[in-house]
Amino acid sequence: MEAKKIIVLGDTNSGKTTALEHICKNLTKTTALDYGKALINDKKAHFFCSPGNKRFTFMQDILSKNLDGAIVFIDNTIGITKNNMELIRFIEEKRVPYVIFANKQDINDKPLNIDVNAPIIPTNAITGQGIKNGLERLFKLMNNERMKFRQIAVAV
Repeated sequence: MEAKKIIVLGDTNSGKTTALEHICKNLTKTTALDYGKALINDKKAHFFCSPGNKRFTFMQDILSKNLDGAIVFIDNTIGITKNNMELIRFIEEKRVPYVIFANKQDINDKPLNIDVNAPIIPTNAITGQGIKNGLERLFKLMNNERMKFRQIAVAV
């Protein structure tokens, strides 16, 4: 079974680790990264979560090697930050499918005002609301990307 590599990014306290606790059994948490694996719709996935602190920005490059997809967490009580935009640009440069989790919907359920080429999923990491839906959307995007690549390869 092919495993997918997914990076999880976002500001400090945006809900990344809390959401991963809903997704992954035996989540490994360290200062420099969180790691977990899960079976999503019969597909194996490895989740690598980079800390939101600026001092760990170097981890993004390390974790993004051979990437299949990404999740960007945005704290909906704060809105879009400069760091969020940098993370989105970073992922877009990698040219991989990604979704945005507009987290903390229990506190602020207003829509994010951002123009991106990614689905924005309302989530609540504490209750797990929206997490499964967001993962399903990401996996659908990753599958579509793989099919597009196969079509290009066959055409050449």
